[in-house]
Amino acid sequence: MRDFANQGDPPWNLRMEGPPPNTSVKVIGAQRRRSPSALAIEVFEAHLGSHILQSLDGFVFALNQEGKFLYISETVSIYLGLSQVELTGSSVFDYVHPGDHVEMAEQLGMKLPPGRGLLSQGTAEDGASSASSSSQSETPEPVAL
Repeated sequence: MRDFANQGDPPWNLRMEGPPPNTSVKVIGAQRRRSPSALAIEVFEAHLGSHILQSLDGFVFALNQEGKFLYISETVSIYLGLSQVELTGSSVFDYVHPGDHVEMAEQLGMKLPPGRGLLSQGTAEDGASSASSSSQSETPEPVAL
C-alpha cells in the first residue's frame, strides 16, 4: 500500500481513456472506447431522420423516377387529410392540378409520365372559364324584395 501511495496519481488519464483494462477478468465482446464527440455524432446520426421531421413545418415525401410516392411522413394527414397508406404507391401527379404537371415535372427533374401534361395553358384556361360560367348559370339569381 505504501508503494502505491508513493507513486502518486495513476499513470492513465481517467477522463480521456478510463481506467486500465482489468486483465484479471476476461471480457467477452468488449467494446472499443469512443470519444464523447464520436459517441454524440453516432447518436445524432441514428436519430437524424426524426430530427429532420421534427424541425420541418409540413410534411416530407420521397418519389421514384415515375413520380410515385415511396415515403410520406405521418404529418401528411394534417395537411392533406390523407393517410400515408392512401398515398404510398400513387402518383404525385394525381394530386397536382393538370395545368401544373409540366412545371412540377421540371422542378422534380423528371420526364412526365405518359398521358400527363396533355393540357396546354390555353386548354386549362378555357376549361376553367367554361367551368366558372357553367357554375354561375346554375346559381340561382337573388330575388329583390
